[in-house]
Amino acid sequence: MAARTEPEINPVYDRTDPHGYFPCPTGLPGIEHNRLAIFWRPLIDMAPSRYAPMRLQAIGYVNDWLADEESTSWAWFARHSVVGLRTQVIRHAGLAEYACRDPRELPDRLRTRQWRVLVDALDRFADLPPLRRRLVIFQLVQLSFNGVAAALSADHRPDGSVETDHYLYEVARANVYLSAPTQSPADLFEHLATRSDDPVLRLAAAGQGISYAVRMRRDLELARRFESYGEPSVGADATWLDLLMTSRFHRATALLRMRERNFAETHTEVMLAWELSERLFSSVPENGPDQYVAVENRRIVLESLIKAVSRAPDPELTAQVRRRCDQLLAIDPHCLQARLVVADGYAAIGSYEEAARWYTRVGELGTGAGAMAWYRAGQCYHILGRLGDAVNAMGRCLELDTTAVQPREYLEQAGVSA
Repeated sequence: MAARTEPEINPVYDRTDPHGYFPCPTGLPGIEHNRLAIFWRPLIDMAPSRYAPMRLQAIGYVNDWLADEESTSWAWFARHSVVGLRTQVIRHAGLAEYACRDPRELPDRLRTRQWRVLVDALDRFADLPPLRRRLVIFQLVQLSFNGVAAALSADHRPDGSVETDHYLYEVARANVYLSAPTQSPADLFEHLATRSDDPVLRLAAAGQGISYAVRMRRDLELARRFESYGEPSVGADATWLDLLMTSRFHRATALLRMRERNFAETHTEVMLAWELSERLFSSVPENGPDQYVAVENRRIVLESLIKAVSRAPDPELTAQVRRRCDQLLAIDPHCLQARLVVADGYAAIGSYEEAARWYTRVGELGTGAGAMAWYRAGQCYHILGRLGDAVNAMGRCLELDTTAVQPREYLEQAGVSA
């Protein structure tokens, strides 16, 4: 098959300030009727919202477990919030009074019942057993307080117990996206992948190590080392945790193969992850946190499938991209990341009308990712010859991030003052 020769979309713009600048408008409705808060409410004050992205729905489960002093429950949640996401959301929603660098700094009058549960756990953190400290660390990262989580756990080291290993797994994940981690994620993942007495945790850490090495360190040799630690084998008697972790391991390996530009093996690994995900889905209860984790895994593998298929130079795969996009949106329709993957998938197969539509649906949710999405939407509209829509999209990008270079240049070339 001949490779597609579609125009290329530049996925990111340059910034005049590497940190970006996200304006905070005034005069917007309060949290109960705020347009962005409808989608981001759990991130802002931990109150539930039926329109929240799937990853934020885990906040409710963890809060219930923290509120119950006798609970030892846990589920293997995968997704984390982006570092700084809460700050971006609060600024774009015009809810500056909710800004804080530590959950304990939020004014008492703004604290929901769920927020008070977290603050109470933070106040007693040093006295909590490892498995409950794990819940606190996960919750902090879900709320994008990674720095607080890393500082709380900075002095904790392996002690040979499985309970502490599970806690350190969350500590490592909390440090992954920090520019100055308090503990090396690579060292912690390697310790867990090679020394933990829990085989499920060993495989989980190996997969996380691959992803960390590829995404953050851009070190393929380190990623291959982590790959060698994994033993992804499941038989007919495999437990649902075996299926989950093996699916995740194959998904991480697919990411490595993609960076190696071995697209055939990328697709093979993703399909293995998908097959295991489907086995997992049929082996868990119909509701509750384990079901949530199974659906979450299916949702993430769908993202990987869209990325893998859309990069394959085969025009006949267009229908498959569309089908996978529909499946992903059916699971997580209000998720910024899901919409972005769908938009990127459509752009990759040259369906710029659909791509632009979904990029704008991302942009409507605010944040830095939303700004990037408006930029990509503008490029799609330019390709389609819809210059007025392109100008509008570039302007919407600058409304979310005033430091964007290429969108400003586009408006200037179009004769529009930015």
